[in-house]
Amino acid sequence: MSGLTIARAIHILSIVIWIGGVSFVTVIILPAIKSQLSFAQQESIFQLIENRFAKLAKWMVVIAGVSGFYMVYQLDGWDRFLDIQFFWLHAMVLVWSIFMLALFVVEPILVKKKRQKSSRSKASS
Repeated sequence: MSGLTIARAIHILSIVIWIGGVSFVTVIILPAIKSQLSFAQQESIFQLIENRFAKLAKWMVVIAGVSGFYMVYQLDGWDRFLDIQFFWLHAMVLVWSIFMLALFVVEPILVKKKRQKSSRSKASS
């Protein structure tokens, strides 16, 4: 098996886990939690699921990016980004970039703000 075949398999598996996980949490888990539990229980279970899934999602997004870059490099496919026929490459890079920003930039900022707000409310109580 060539390095390119292995990279393609890793790329596909990482995307299946990443997007499949996001879909499962969004379509199955969150509605189930919302329909069955009180708000306090919803929040604690959501935090538990989100903390565990976020670690996996971060790894899968990084692995998808690295394996995708490797495949383009191995195929010397950089010129495909200049051809409109390969517009889907731009779409994939855009989706990947949005998730990278969400997971590694936006989420840590929001978590930090939430912690600061929580610590301020506890200090004033």
